[in-house]
Amino acid sequence: MSPRDRMVLQRVIDELANALQVAVLIAEHLELASSATAQDAIALSRNLKRATDAIQELRADRSGE
Repeated sequence: MSPRDRMVLQRVIDELANALQVAVLIAEHLELASSATAQDAIALSRNLKRATDAIQELRADRSGE
């Protein structure tokens, strides 16, 4: 793996970890709450999208090799 590939992979892993940590915390909150707020749903959706965007970026970088 080239140094650039390692850098891209590390950045994607970091972004995935951060986005998924937030999503997990929100999901746990939603589980405990009797009713979810719109803000929680928006934040959960936004962070899951961050995770999927990071995966798509990694796929695009890998397919361009």
